[in-house]
Amino acid sequence: MKKSTLIQILVSLLAIAVVLYLSDFDKVLAIIWRINLSYLLASMLVYLAINILMGFRIRMLLNGLNEKISLADSTEAGLSGMLASDFTPGRTGYFATAFLITANSKIKLHKSMLSIFGPQLFEFAFKCITGAIAMWYILELISYKTGGEMKFIGMIIGFGIFLAMVVLMALLLFSSKFVKSISFIRMFPYGDHVHSLLSDMQRNSRTVRKFIPQITVLLSITWALKSLEWLLVAKSVGMQVNSQLPEIIFFAFLQPLITMLQFIPAPTLAGMGLSEGGTAAVLYLFGVPPYESVAFALMTRSMNVMVDLLGIKGAVKVIDRIS
Repeated sequence: MKKSTLIQILVSLLAIAVVLYLSDFDKVLAIIWRINLSYLLASMLVYLAINILMGFRIRMLLNGLNEKISLADSTEAGLSGMLASDFTPGRTGYFATAFLITANSKIKLHKSMLSIFGPQLFEFAFKCITGAIAMWYILELISYKTGGEMKFIGMIIGFGIFLAMVVLMALLLFSSKFVKSISFIRMFPYGDHVHSLLSDMQRNSRTVRKFIPQITVLLSITWALKSLEWLLVAKSVGMQVNSQLPEIIFFAFLQPLITMLQFIPAPTLAGMGLSEGGTAAVLYLFGVPPYESVAFALMTRSMNVMVDLLGIKGAVKVIDRIS
């Protein structure tokens, strides 16, 4: 095992230990022990449906690039990538999906990357928008409860970073001038290969533009299903949220906000500890005790991993390369 990977595992375990200690470990364990398995199983089925839709999206784009892949193969590759992302900082392991598609289906890497990279542009933008709305609402709620004014500098900086990522991804995909302007990366190790890959992706990016309506529809459906998934997990641990919003709407905006914490390049596995702590902090504002929200966050992560294990065969092949 690489030294860096070992450090990430230790930091992740330490972060989880701190969160469990602060939220009362005995109470967290008691909630998990009496979990409603019917709701949990339902949430797993919803999450599996989301992954099938993501597999369909990959297949749709590759077919648009005149490449043939079955829904079963694209879904399996997607699950493998999700499993790899469960154990890599910033969830970068998801790009393992592209390597697996290339290896298993003999599709050129730049096309496999485009089928992953293109839709991710829209997902990042969507998470920035919905996450910003959720953060604004939460800060307004804090201001109302404390009678003070919140400073938005931290929020602006945080979401500014993610918006910058969206802009960079858009330039890489849709601007041939920008790709040419960064040709200096050829001077670095593997730079020639990376620049060639980016150039090939950019030349085929018109396929992404052609499928923007379909990508948008699929994104809307998966957002709704993700909200339902989180609601079912909340029901499984008996969590009640004190909010004027319907529960499904509440989780629709909570999920992008918390998920973005997992994309922060912290030295933990997929934001482990950071997202659980963030979940506890946010839900506390809505009357949820820390031990209950931490149990919810841990079960959400565990449920995802259990479903992602369907792609373990492919994930094992590549996780060591990108960790």
